[in-house]
Parts: sequence; structure tokens; C-alpha cells
Amino acid sequence: MKASNEFEKWALGYSGCDGGDIGSRSSPAIWVCGIEWGGGHTPEALITHMEEDVNHPPKGYADWKENLAYIFNRQVMKMLSAINGGSVSEYKEFAERVQPFVDSRRGYFKMNLYPIGFKDTSYARWHDNFSAITGFQSKADYLAWCSNWRFPQLRKWAEQAAPKLILCLGKTYIDDFQSAFHDDGCDFTHEVIDDRDLFWGVNTQGSTVAVVPFMVNRNGLVKNTSIQKFGERIAQLLTNAGKGRS
Repeated sequence: MKASNEFEKWALGYSGCDGGDIGSRSSPAIWVCGIEWGGGHTPEALITHMEEDVNHPPKGYADWKENLAYIFNRQVMKMLSAINGGSVSEYKEFAERVQPFVDSRRGYFKMNLYPIGFKDTSYARWHDNFSAITGFQSKADYLAWCSNWRFPQLRKWAEQAAPKLILCLGKTYIDDFQSAFHDDGCDFTHEVIDDRDLFWGVNTQGSTVAVVPFMVNRNGLVKNTSIQKFGERIAQLLTNAGKGRS
């Protein structure tokens, strides 16, 4: 299992990220991490993306309206509004006022575990032409390579920037989020809120890592009342972690 040189360079850079402000130890940001871009890359689009400069974090969306063009982002804005002390119902106002993930705005960064976009997480989505482009014969090989090589790179980013919160969406990928952002040998704390699972821990950099159900599909975290409760609980965790940082 050997990645092509072009893919390796791309996948170990800031590929798969929408960007924003990655933050720093002196000015920590909130990171939101999904699984992968939706919609799906064609082989041609993947080649185009792999030609992009990914040596630096992307600057983010052009404006807050572009942010709200995606249902995934609208759900995330609800959560961030609640974490910020507001309500889910104010998510549009929050998005306009705070402008998370928008170029030149501070405090929020959006990324994904995996760099290639698929329409869904099925293994059958692997395109034959992807093998020639990436060097992998299957999606399983691709995922395994990311686990071995990309996740340690994500962990280095988290060590350097020490975000105050890494909000991870998709509880079925909890082991991947654990590998990318938490500490070896440290388990997440598990809580149940409105019959939905919240997993959380604080890593050695003092970052709170919270894993919540995916916020778009009907079996995930989609009810506004539940999102509000999750946001308020995560805000409490941040307050507690902040006391530990000081």
C-alpha cells in the first residue's frame, strides 16, 4: 500500500479543509471536523484539487452567506450558537455576526478527517480511476493509509494550535477522531442527552474533544431542542477545561 507522491503531498497538507482561523496557543480557536466533503469528487476534480497549494490553512468562505448555503453548516451554526451562549433559533444572526469559517474572521476553523469527497461513506464509491491517481487499489487501502499517516499530521496541527474545542461530527467515526485528536490510551467520557450520544475528553494540550452524532441524517442530532442541550453541555465542558488551562 503505497500512496502516489502527488497524493501523499496533498493528503498530508491542508486538503479537505474549508478553512477559517486555525488559531494558536495564544488565541485558540474552535475547530469543527467532519468526515469528508460531501457531493463526491470525480477523478478530474480530484486531480484539480491535488494541484492546489495546501501548505497553509485555507482562508475560508468568501462571506457568511456562502457559509449558510450548506445544510451541514446551518446545523453546525445552530450548535455553535448554543455553545456561544445563544440559542439555536438565532443561528442565522450568529452566522452573520460572528462569521465562523469566513476569510479574515477569527475564532473558527472547519476541516475533515479525510481529504477526498464521496457522495456517501460506502466502500463501493471508490472509482477505478482513483487507484491510478492515489496509488491505492481500494477505499479500504486509502482509509488505512490516512489512519497511519494523515491522522498523525492532524494531531500535530492540534498540538501546535491547541484549539479550545474540537467538535467532531459523526459518532461512528469515534475511533478515527480519537486517533486524530485525543491521547493514546485515554478513553472518552460518554453521556446521553435526549437519547443521543455525546463523547468527550480533554487532551494533553487542554483541548476539549467532543464527538457528537452526525447532524444531517434523521437518526442523528437534528432536533433543535437536542442541539441546544448539546451546545449548553459542551459550553459547560469548555468552562471547566478553561479553569484547568488557567
